[in-house]
Amino acid sequence: MYYYLSLIVLVILGFSFNREKKFIPPGTVQFNDTLYVDKTEVSNFSWREFEYWVIKKYGKGSNEHKSILPDTLVWRYKSYYNEPYVNYYYRHVAYKDYPVVGISYEQTKAYCEWRTNRVKLYLNIAKRFRTPNFEYRLPTNNEWEQLAELSIVVFNNSGKDKKGNYLFNFLNTDTIETNDYNKVDIIAPIKSYQKDVLGLYNMFGNVSEMVLEKGISKGGAWNFKLDDCLAGKNQYYTEPTSWLGFRCICVLKK
Repeated sequence: MYYYLSLIVLVILGFSFNREKKFIPPGTVQFNDTLYVDKTEVSNFSWREFEYWVIKKYGKGSNEHKSILPDTLVWRYKSYYNEPYVNYYYRHVAYKDYPVVGISYEQTKAYCEWRTNRVKLYLNIAKRFRTPNFEYRLPTNNEWEQLAELSIVVFNNSGKDKKGNYLFNFLNTDTIETNDYNKVDIIAPIKSYQKDVLGLYNMFGNVSEMVLEKGISKGGAWNFKLDDCLAGKNQYYTEPTSWLGFRCICVLKK
């Protein structure tokens, strides 16, 4: 239902144009002539739209359906109780605008391919202009670091503003002790905290963002200390985790 409602809105309203009717991929802002970037991390809601499409095409419980499901057990730790996240984080409406986690590198590639095809299909349906050649994908390590340069001011004053409020979601000693995650909400909605000058949210903290180079993510997460969130730092993963998500870029091909 969510998926088709979203598509109907896109068809009715059309896509974003400037005065020269330049194509702007849905959900993104422009970085340069060929690169556009998602304003936010990909949410549970967006991933559930992807899941709904897979169910409609292949059937609930099919191998295709099972292959794209997030691993909700990433929230289960031996050291503390966190079953509510296991049971509700991905499915419950209260978390629809939170970043999707528990997904693998291969699953993000499938999502990017699906998203590219869906947008191209509905551009053709809308018939507003000739469909450009483009693709959604993960940013490269270098592309991510270029984008992150616009957000590095959040590290001034130890990640706080002039009033002492934190500017992004990371493991800070004022409110939380290492490995004691029950004291705070450990993850935040995708439009939390302050956006940067380009309009991007949470380039640092909240969830570490996968890049095109497999096994590497950037920006730190809710359970990383301040220094580990710096733009030049890499986080490494081998499987889905509760701190790992992603955002897409869209590249126009000449």
